[in-house]
Amino acid sequence: MSLGAYLELARPVNCAMAAVGVLIGELVAGVQDPVRAALAPLAAAIVCAGGNAINDYFDAEVDAINRPDRPIPSGRVSRRAAHRFALGCFALGTLLAAAINPTCLLIAAVNSVLLYAYSARLKGTPLVGNAVVSYLVGSCFLFGAAVGARPAPAAWMFALAFLANLVREILKDVEDVEGDAALGLRTLPIVCGERVALRTAAAIAGVLLALTPVPYLRGAVGWPYPVLALPAAAVILGASLLACRGWDVGRAQRAVKAGMLLGLLAFLAPLV
Repeated sequence: MSLGAYLELARPVNCAMAAVGVLIGELVAGVQDPVRAALAPLAAAIVCAGGNAINDYFDAEVDAINRPDRPIPSGRVSRRAAHRFALGCFALGTLLAAAINPTCLLIAAVNSVLLYAYSARLKGTPLVGNAVVSYLVGSCFLFGAAVGARPAPAAWMFALAFLANLVREILKDVEDVEGDAALGLRTLPIVCGERVALRTAAAIAGVLLALTPVPYLRGAVGWPYPVLALPAAAVILGASLLACRGWDVGRAQRAVKAGMLLGLLAFLAPLV
């Protein structure tokens, strides 16, 4: 069992993205303690590695057909070793978070449990799985907020990122309905129909647009946040409504992704 196989199991690119999300949250919230600020991205990356490993553990049989080159089906890492590696990452990441502050400890512990539960039970469950993924994506900003001097802006970033990613997750499920059905998953469009799923995504996008100006109105963020954030939310809502009217769902979810990136810039722009 080589180190490279474990690195592949951890998926370093995904871990780096989680660390960057925490760094952005810290930047928006304002760094207080440089040591804790350095520990937070590392803790998040390690917990993310555990989540990636446990996902491969539970998906070993599917990967044996679809991705035989992955570490477990290729025989480079045993399922038992992958399970131990995942639990070790969860423990180490949570331990590092405990050294930062109680809030980071709580987030790391909750995320570790959710990552395990998602791979074991929640993947492909109607809306619940989507909500868990969206929370985990946004929680990187929340983790950074817990380290900063002004957590409110990054906390709002978490809330809006959760809603935007939830819209995208539902659209992705609609796009992947045929493959997910073949795997026996019970996603929202499979259980309730594509029309209901698309309308649900549009309704969530409407809530996102309604909440987008609130951080500025409450003084959590400054100018030019609304100039960028409102168009970003409008793009997400517009793409969702167009998908309801028959626009290609793949294009719609990519438009939502573009809106999310613009929304991220909206929180960073006041810092420039």
